[in-house]
Amino acid sequence: MAQDTVPVIRFGSFLPVTTMLLQAMPTIKDKNDVGSRAAKVDNFDQLRQVLNSDARLLILDLEFYQDQQKKQNCVAQIAGRMYESHSSFDYHLYGRNMSADRQLAFLRQYDVRFSETSTYTIEEIFQRVFQFIAAERPDYIVSWDNSTDFELLNREANRLKIPKEKRPWRTIRPLDLEKLIAKEVWKNKSAISLEKMCRLLHLPPVKFHQAQNDVIAIEQIMKFYARDLSRELNY
Repeated sequence: MAQDTVPVIRFGSFLPVTTMLLQAMPTIKDKNDVGSRAAKVDNFDQLRQVLNSDARLLILDLEFYQDQQKKQNCVAQIAGRMYESHSSFDYHLYGRNMSADRQLAFLRQYDVRFSETSTYTIEEIFQRVFQFIAAERPDYIVSWDNSTDFELLNREANRLKIPKEKRPWRTIRPLDLEKLIAKEVWKNKSAISLEKMCRLLHLPPVKFHQAQNDVIAIEQIMKFYARDLSRELNY
């Protein structure tokens, strides 16, 4: 079940946070261990094969807020879910450089005191996400347009001095569902939004632009393409 809030985290160690993060990260998988389970996916046939195999897929989504001082996106929410599994995470990040309205909305939505917000740090969220990945050992990280997500994750990892080979989104094969659909359906034209894609497929609606809900929407699209439609139509 997705979490509604980020729990208050208190460390009982004097190790630097970066050291703790590195200790919690998954080791890079041996290529022989992954094998064909993490083969490159270039078309719908290959996607269907992967979705119906024993490959493990982590669906990942981020939401952002605009840092008005630095004029750049920052992490507001990060959620993930293992495909066809109840194993998931959903973390929200309180940013002191959010606008006053956004700060107040955050405190109200997640029912936390201002004195507790210092525990909502990207370092602690990264640690928990890395631990989740180490336990679940996904073969793919699936997203809907991962360019902005990965750019932001890399920027935070650079700040924390996390080596590139220790970043799961670099060591696990990415699968950008939006780009694949743009190639296969729209002939490499600009893809459409996640919300519009769900409407076109007549999938159950969710409240979009919330990371945990977007993850659910992505999983619905994956289940649609896991079906052998040509066989169903000719049955």
